[in-house]
Amino acid sequence: MTTLRVTCLARSRNMPAPAVCLQGLGSGMEPMLLESSTGDGFTMLAWSPDRHLRGNVHPDGRDNHAWPLASTDPAQLLEDASADESWEFDAGLPHVGVGWIGWFGFECGHAYENFPWNPPYPDGWPDYHFARYRQALVWLPDGECLLLQAQVHGNEDRARALSWFEKFEAMGAASASASLSEGAEAAAQGSQTEAAPTIAPQLEAEIGEHRFCADVTKLRDWIGEGELFQANLSHSLSGKFTQNPRALYARLCNTQPTAMSAYWEDARGHALVSHSPERFLQVRGASLLTEPIKGTAQRGNTEAEDLVIAQGLSVDQKEVAELTMIVDMARNDLGRIADVGAVEVASAGEVERYPTLFHRIATVRAKWNPEKGIAALLRATFPPASVTGAPKVRALQAIAELERRARGPYCGCLGYWIPGPEPHADFSVLIRSATISHERMRLAVGAGIVWDSDPEREWHETLLKGRYLTGV
Repeated sequence: MTTLRVTCLARSRNMPAPAVCLQGLGSGMEPMLLESSTGDGFTMLAWSPDRHLRGNVHPDGRDNHAWPLASTDPAQLLEDASADESWEFDAGLPHVGVGWIGWFGFECGHAYENFPWNPPYPDGWPDYHFARYRQALVWLPDGECLLLQAQVHGNEDRARALSWFEKFEAMGAASASASLSEGAEAAAQGSQTEAAPTIAPQLEAEIGEHRFCADVTKLRDWIGEGELFQANLSHSLSGKFTQNPRALYARLCNTQPTAMSAYWEDARGHALVSHSPERFLQVRGASLLTEPIKGTAQRGNTEAEDLVIAQGLSVDQKEVAELTMIVDMARNDLGRIADVGAVEVASAGEVERYPTLFHRIATVRAKWNPEKGIAALLRATFPPASVTGAPKVRALQAIAELERRARGPYCGCLGYWIPGPEPHADFSVLIRSATISHERMRLAVGAGIVWDSDPEREWHETLLKGRYLTGV
């Protein structure tokens, strides 16, 4: 058993914003930034991992696994890779920042459910990618920033980590000084300094409205015939993108903070910019939590309009029914792994506001035996209920037949796993998430389809969900 002792090497209240630190890291350092804007969560920036687990579950994929392990289940590979590790945190430190961090793409669901294969995701993307990070910056809810490091064999990486910490802190001091100077100059001139240009990708739908509406109609026919109750149908927007993906992420965080933002890049030219509002799974020892989202409405132009729209969303029969079905699925999924009688619906649906949208969000809690492990947990719950449908297997089959393409990271999950007797994990659902590679961006957007769905309305809802990125 390898013991990884996690200690705090330094603390600061003068650290710049996480997105600023992200842009300060060099290329090839494989950064992973998980950011919470809710005010009560932790934000973490990890870099320079020392172990990797990436591969494809698709029969035409490459890199089937990073080393010869017995299982082809991606979550089992992660569990096996970390089985000989014991992560021990110094007293008082949050159990975040370091550990195994990465993502499972939607196609990892083939390891758990039987549905048709589609062609692999383009540009050499893996179906899953996790890496072990032993150093990270962690921002506490009160604004203090910690430098955490997990040491295996002495202090060989301590000086390097402290050097980066000092560089980041210097960036914060320089930024504060520049802001004061700009503010004084603007006050003297009676005007504000010019804002930096935005980065708004020009993306086009890969399929047209006619095809999407026809697919919605086909789903409604299947629902009417009793084959399923609900399914999540998506399509992709894509276009040329030559900007720095890190700068795009920074712009999004400045203009539209959300609950579970994330940025990831590897050493092979792939970047993932996620602006997800949805939590898939949180693990805190024996406690499990999932927060599915169903129901979307565009924000109004005034507070009065917002109140009317939010009230309408809270009583919309179609949206209420859709979320009720997804909550029931989430209960069932957690019930496959939870202790008997230990699943609870804490909230059946609350309307929450975001910069451009309202969403209805439910909360389901459960208790489980953490000795069952991450692989058993994913087998019971993946892919997420809110981005598949009910019943799940038939919905997956319908999605594969109609979409005719791999979803890739979209509708998978992203987060961290810290193994041990009291494991910690937190995963978002990879919605509002764009992939960037070979100077091309792809953004998938979807909608939940039920029997009374209006095809044109669902098409426009998907485009609305892309506005956070495109601005149009």
